[in-house]
Amino acid sequence: MGSSTRSLRHLVVARGYVHLAEVREAGWRPDAIRAAVTREGLVRAGRDWVLLPSAPPELLLAARTGCAVTCVSAASLRTLWRADDDRAVHLAVPRGARSSPAGAHGHWGAGVVPRPRRLLVDAVENMLAAVATCRPHEQALAIWESAARARLITVEGIGAIDWRGERARALRDETTALSHSGLETFFVSRMRRRGVEVRQQVKIDGHHVDGLIGARLIVQIDGFAHHSDPRQRRSDIAHDRRLRLLGYTVLRFDYREIVDDWTRVEATVLAAMAQNLHLAR
Repeated sequence: MGSSTRSLRHLVVARGYVHLAEVREAGWRPDAIRAAVTREGLVRAGRDWVLLPSAPPELLLAARTGCAVTCVSAASLRTLWRADDDRAVHLAVPRGARSSPAGAHGHWGAGVVPRPRRLLVDAVENMLAAVATCRPHEQALAIWESAARARLITVEGIGAIDWRGERARALRDETTALSHSGLETFFVSRMRRRGVEVRQQVKIDGHHVDGLIGARLIVQIDGFAHHSDPRQRRSDIAHDRRLRLLGYTVLRFDYREIVDDWTRVEATVLAAMAQNLHLAR
């Protein structure tokens, strides 16, 4: 097939970008690469990268600066749960660089694992290590648990890594794959700090509940978009009724309550416990 009819896009589309070394290994000559980039409307960035024009700006910045997207920016690209409003692009800066790229939050030093040279997004292990040092514990834990829930890494894999620093080791010891969202992570972690143990994903009446305190106090957490699905809402309300008829107390909290009104959430749970609503009858 002649160079004028070969498509470069199919090499780019899987990740939204491709390293030129992979293109050359696929048999492309430099002149054919240049022609295909122009013909197919692709973007050449830095010395080594070809990207789709729709590639996220984080990838384009990493390609242009010789860095890798890491920390919360890598978490966003992997669609993991995060609650902060940091809009800076977090980049792993290569050894020998004199400064961070303009407008970026630079992360320096070696990663937990070697950074793959042909990828613009840092390895999951390095992403988690960067999050551990960059974000408050609770926000970091939400990302760590989201990564485990998404099966990007296992809890056992996290436990086997020799993490550097007390913050990462504390996250290692606390991380599970049981939280379905960062809201659940926040709730369980905050209650644990108050000395209240919350069992997660216990199956009751044929359904898993978000949290069970003691024997009888159930806590359900609704995500930000929960009320946009009327059928799910009706199903949840019906399940709450069945649980109450079985003798359980059900407390249901939404996104805004967990994020913006935690004091009231905590007070409600503790008041229920003060009335022994968590104890078997």
